[in-house]
Amino acid sequence: MIPIGTTTARWMTLRYGIALALIALGTLAGFVMTERVMGQHERMLEVVNVSGRQRMLSQRTALLVEQLKHDPDPASRADLARRLAEATDMFEAAHRRLNGRAGPEDGPVLGPPPRNLFSGGPDPLDALVARHVAALRAVIAAAPAGLPSGMAEADYVTSQALGPLLDRLETMVALYQQEGEAGFHSLHRMGLAALILTLLTLVAEALVIFRPMTRHVRDQFTEIARMTEAIERANATLEQQVRERTAELHAAKTAAEQAHRAKSRFLAHASHDLHQPLQAIGMFTGMLERQSQTAKAAALLTDLKAAQRSMRDLLNAILEISKLESGVVSPKPADLALSPLLDQLEAEFAGLAEAKGLRLRAVPTEVTVRSDPALLERIVRNLIANAIRYTEEGGVLVGCRRRGGRLWIEVYDTGRGIAETDRRRIFEEFVQLDRPDRDRSEGIGLGLAIVERLARLLGHPVAVRSVEGKGTVFSVCVPEAATVA
Repeated sequence: MIPIGTTTARWMTLRYGIALALIALGTLAGFVMTERVMGQHERMLEVVNVSGRQRMLSQRTALLVEQLKHDPDPASRADLARRLAEATDMFEAAHRRLNGRAGPEDGPVLGPPPRNLFSGGPDPLDALVARHVAALRAVIAAAPAGLPSGMAEADYVTSQALGPLLDRLETMVALYQQEGEAGFHSLHRMGLAALILTLLTLVAEALVIFRPMTRHVRDQFTEIARMTEAIERANATLEQQVRERTAELHAAKTAAEQAHRAKSRFLAHASHDLHQPLQAIGMFTGMLERQSQTAKAAALLTDLKAAQRSMRDLLNAILEISKLESGVVSPKPADLALSPLLDQLEAEFAGLAEAKGLRLRAVPTEVTVRSDPALLERIVRNLIANAIRYTEEGGVLVGCRRRGGRLWIEVYDTGRGIAETDRRRIFEEFVQLDRPDRDRSEGIGLGLAIVERLARLLGHPVAVRSVEGKGTVFSVCVPEAATVA
C-alpha cells in the first residue's frame, strides 16, 4: 500500500481537487447562464407588457379627446378631463420606463433600450411622444371650458394616436423583441458551449484522473485483501495458541483452587488440634504465676503471656479466615434487634476504651434488622476493636443511619484517618498501615479482612469514609426486618 503523504498520494489528491474544481466551474457557468436567460425572459415580458399598455393608452387618450370635442355637459367634460389626465400620466410614465429615464414614482427601469430607438433618426420617438403629451396637456387644460372648434392640439392627438405614433410604438415593440430574441440566441449558444465544455471536461477527467485513481484503488483493495488473508491466518494460529494457554491456565487455576480449599478445610478441621498447645501453654503459665518468683521472672512471665495472647489472636483469625474460605460457614438469617447487640458490645469494650483514655458510646436505636446474629456481631465487634486500636485520643461512636433509603451500622472514630490510596488495601490480609508508634502485639492485620469476607458472605456492603487527621467511619449496610401488618 502507498502510505499517505507520498508523492503519488499527493499527486492523486491534487488531480482529484482539480477535477472537482472543473466540475464546480461548469456547474457555476450553467447556473449563471440559466439566471441570465430567466432575467432576459422576464425583461422581455415586462417590455412587451409596458409597450402594449402604452399603445392602448395612446388609443384611449385619442378616444377621450374625441369625446371631449363633442360633449356639451360641463360635469361630463370634467370627468372626461380627469380620466384623460390619468391616462396621460400613465402613458408618460410608461414611456420613461422604456427609454431608461424612469423616476422612483414610475416603477423599475426596464434596462437600456435598443440603440437609436428613442433619440435617433429624422423623427425621434422621444420628441414625438413629448409633442403628443404636450398636446394632451393642452386639451386637458381647455377641457373644463369646452374645446374650441378646430382646436389644433385635439386634432393632433387624434391624428397621431391612430397613425404615426401607433406605427412608431409598434416599431419600438418589434425592436425590443428582436433584441430579446438576439439575447436568447446568444445565451443559448453560450449555454451550449458551456455544456459541451463541461462534457469534454468530464471525459478528460474520466480518462486522465478517475481511471488511474480507480486502478490505484483497485490495487489498494487487492493488497488489503492479501493482508487481510494473512492476518486471518495469523489470527487463527493465535486463537489456537490462546485456547491452548487458556486450557493450561484453567487447569492450573483449578488445581490451585483445589489446593486452597484443601488447605482451608485442613485448617478449619484442625482448629482443635492447633488450640491444644496454646491451652497447654496457658496452663503452664498459670502454674508459674502461682509460684514465688523474682522481679526478672515476673517480667518474663508478663512477656510470655503477651506472646501467648498474640499467638492465640493470630491463630483464631487465621482459622476464621480459613473457615470462611472453605465454605463451611453458612449464614442463618433471623430478625435481630440492634439495640441489645450494641449495648452488649459497648459494655464489652468499655474497659479497653477507658484504659486508652477514650470515650466509647453506642447510640440507642429501635431498629430490627434481618441478618445472621453471630456473623453480624463479629463484623461490628471487629470494627469497634479496630477503631479503638487505631484511635489515640477522642472517642468511638457506634450508631445507625439511613442513607439512600438503606440502613447502615456505622462506627465513627477520631483517629488519624486513612489516606485515599490505602482505603482498599486495608481489607487485604496482613495489611497494616505504617505507624511507627503502634504496639505490634495489638493486631496482625486480619480484622478488616474478616469483616470484608463476612460482609460478602451475608450480602452486606461495607463502605469506608475518612479524612486524614480527623477520623474514619466504617459502615455496613444491613436490610431491615420486614414489618408485620
